[in-house]
Amino acid sequence: MIKLIPVSNSDDLSDDLKQIYIGSFPPDERRDWQKMKELLQHSSFILNQVFENEELVGLISHWNLPNFLFIEHFAILQSKRGKGIGSRALKQVIAENLKTIIIEVEEPISDDARRRIAFYESAGFSVCEGIYHQPPYSPDKNKVKMLLMSFPEKILPPEFDEIKTRIYREVYQQKDLETF
Repeated sequence: MIKLIPVSNSDDLSDDLKQIYIGSFPPDERRDWQKMKELLQHSSFILNQVFENEELVGLISHWNLPNFLFIEHFAILQSKRGKGIGSRALKQVIAENLKTIIIEVEEPISDDARRRIAFYESAGFSVCEGIYHQPPYSPDKNKVKMLLMSFPEKILPPEFDEIKTRIYREVYQQKDLETF
């Protein structure tokens, strides 16, 4: 059985959860752990621990924004991948939200990236048309060219730009949008 348990305060951020996060995302695609702790105070940010039969197996963080839900990070322990855990966790997030769901994915230039895109497509997500870069999480990190995917329907260009702008401003705290 899959359970999503929200982290309510920084005391709940275990070393195991930190290792899943750090081990699943390259440095340019993750926040500093201290920043994750600070975000727990933000009313729109939710960090869920993913448990299977009382064992911590992953995490999914998202932003509950006015017109959509933005999944910022989603990871399952490598040793637990391919067992349907990620699909069940994602289905639970979808079932609990009536809004459009948006997620960033790497461009399909590696086998892993192509598998991730196929995973989301099998859950009903569509790749959106438009240019998107994940802004740098800090001055010492780089922006990353990515794609946005949406559920349940594909986002079209005018809405894509609105969603991108909201993500940049609210999730990444970017004021100068001209650089992206």
